Amino acid sequence: MREYDIVIRNGLIVDGTGSHGFKGSIAMDGERIASIGELAGGYDAEVQLDASGLVVCPGFIDPHSHADKTLPLFPTADNYAMQGITTTIGGNCGNTIAPVLEWWPPNVFWDRDILFELKPFKYYGEGMLPAGEVKSKVKERYGVSLTWGSFEEFLTWLERTGVSVNHAPLVGHNTIRAEVMGPDWKREPTPQELERMKELVREGMDAGAFGLSTGLDYQPGVHSSTEEIVEVVRVINEYGGVYATHWRRTGLRKEKTGPAREKIKGIVEAVEIGREAGVSVQVSHVSTGYTIFPLPPPRLTEAAVEATVEVINGARGEGLDVSFDVIPNTTGGTMTGTYLASLLTPWLRVTGSKPGLVRALKMEDFREEVRYTILSGKWYGLNPLMSPYWASTIELVACKVEKWKGKTIKHIADEEGVDDLEALFRILMGDPEARTRRIGLRTDEEIAAFLRNPNCMVGLDTYAFDDKWEMRLPPYYVPHPNTYGGMPRYFRRYAREMGVLSLEEAVRRVTSLPAEKFRIRDRGVLRSGAYADVVVIDYNTISDVE
Repeated sequence: MREYDIVIRNGLIVDGTGSHGFKGSIAMDGERIASIGELAGGYDAEVQLDASGLVVCPGFIDPHSHADKTLPLFPTADNYAMQGITTTIGGNCGNTIAPVLEWWPPNVFWDRDILFELKPFKYYGEGMLPAGEVKSKVKERYGVSLTWGSFEEFLTWLERTGVSVNHAPLVGHNTIRAEVMGPDWKREPTPQELERMKELVREGMDAGAFGLSTGLDYQPGVHSSTEEIVEVVRVINEYGGVYATHWRRTGLRKEKTGPAREKIKGIVEAVEIGREAGVSVQVSHVSTGYTIFPLPPPRLTEAAVEATVEVINGARGEGLDVSFDVIPNTTGGTMTGTYLASLLTPWLRVTGSKPGLVRALKMEDFREEVRYTILSGKWYGLNPLMSPYWASTIELVACKVEKWKGKTIKHIADEEGVDDLEALFRILMGDPEARTRRIGLRTDEEIAAFLRNPNCMVGLDTYAFDDKWEMRLPPYYVPHPNTYGGMPRYFRRYAREMGVLSLEEAVRRVTSLPAEKFRIRDRGVLRSGAYADVVVIDYNTISDVE
């Protein structure tokens, strides 16, 4: 009689390759799959699970994760494990928390409370602070000692500490640029600085990184030329690494007074970098490369998606390895605000509290000052010049004024006969604790149009968090719904409800496709000899909580 450690029997096996599912069993010994299909002869197992009526598939791989930034704080990564994600590809958007030798890198985001305490700001923080100061604050707040400096030391620290997911790291260009150039990064690097950047990339690749990422809407990467990126990316060519890019689409997320960027140029640039450096390219959290006003009908959106994907398909036609991922949610990822007052974060910081903000809003000249600042485009968090439909994207879910509950700011403005900003002010004066939810201007149909491309993956754009984490200071962010529900939403909405993908193809997009792209061996598939990296789901009921 053959003995196994674990046997999962009677499930519908969807092996990750896109092939039709089949009824069968999987037997596991140690960390590997020993047998799959019909288990011939007698057997016994320490653990036996009956998967009748359930789908058995490879563990999901998130190709666009920011888990690395918070795994030191939440090493069990419950939010990933609970939605079937067993492998995270981190260090995306050019940002990671290594190497951190002298300077704490900008744009880590979860650390905003800490950065504000160390160096308060009204509108925008630079995020470039001495690493030792930030690490001390992290220790004080979370009780975790960030003892590493180099990229290799960071990976060693993670491995020694132990984390629940398999973590595939990328080297972050923003972090390296900040480390090399320090606070003086709003310029091109000197030849010596560029060489030092390349050295740090090489050190990261030698330590085990799977590639390099850029975040070209964030500081300091936003100041990088295409030529600089090509030179740095050429290093990973030596290792067969992947270039993953948060492409240029918004520009630096600060004050904006001009027209929207020609976003498609960012995808064209990503392809050009891959061509010049001779590397595989992953375009992160893709959206249409064209800004259309007024809001387009579905056919026009689909045409914009098609025109965007043509750039990628054209590159693939040349023989370039270019693929992309989408966020399976119409409101993005990372974090989200739930208080209406957070829209006025700069003034919330100055007044010190939500009731304090409301007292100030009762001053007519204060309201006019806020109005003028917003309409001039100074505050990126609420910029009608960039997002004229902002008031239609915010719905009140809790408010003391009963007649406003369940309505958008735009709806309330129309009912009250005032403009959108005046409606915002009135709602806050009626209830400073009013809570909201975001309604995305992107539609499920737009995301579905991207998903129809066979080279499209699914990336959640989230951190490793527990269910209690929140910012203590404005804007009081909490984890985005993707943090726990991104994969369930993907399967529920785009596969089961909309039928954009079959079950088998939906599984392939989050298993073997990212595994092949990032050259992660023996994961993303169910076959004898592969890692025993297995997820069991009830496809008929899997769902997020809205």
